[in-house]
Amino acid sequence: MLTLLRTLTTFFGIALLLLGLGWWVHPAEAANMLGASLLDGTGRSTQIGDSGAFFIGAGFLLAWGAIRQNSTLVLTGGCLVGLVAPGRVLSATLHGGAWTTDEIVGEIVMLVVAIATATLIRQAQDQVTFR
Repeated sequence: MLTLLRTLTTFFGIALLLLGLGWWVHPAEAANMLGASLLDGTGRSTQIGDSGAFFIGAGFLLAWGAIRQNSTLVLTGGCLVGLVAPGRVLSATLHGGAWTTDEIVGEIVMLVVAIATATLIRQAQDQVTFR
């Protein structure tokens, strides 16, 4: 089960890394993939810089943590992704944003997988430590 979860977590991480690189290299396409439009001026700089950094950072934490069996990195990456879901809910309920149920579910799934992966990594390391 740990191998499956580590593989899935690594896959999620690589997908996020690629999306982040997309924000920096082809931002219009990256925005389109997320159902967003590319902003103008300072908003565009912020959108590209922040979105690219977020996806690359969270993706790196998930993938590298899963590959290196580092539960802290996996959990940190998962929490970053998971924190997007309440932001989306707040956007939709308080600020006139669209409900993005599919994306919210995807973020929660990534968070749950990250928590499960981190837990099993920690348990496996504890078993080795106490032998």
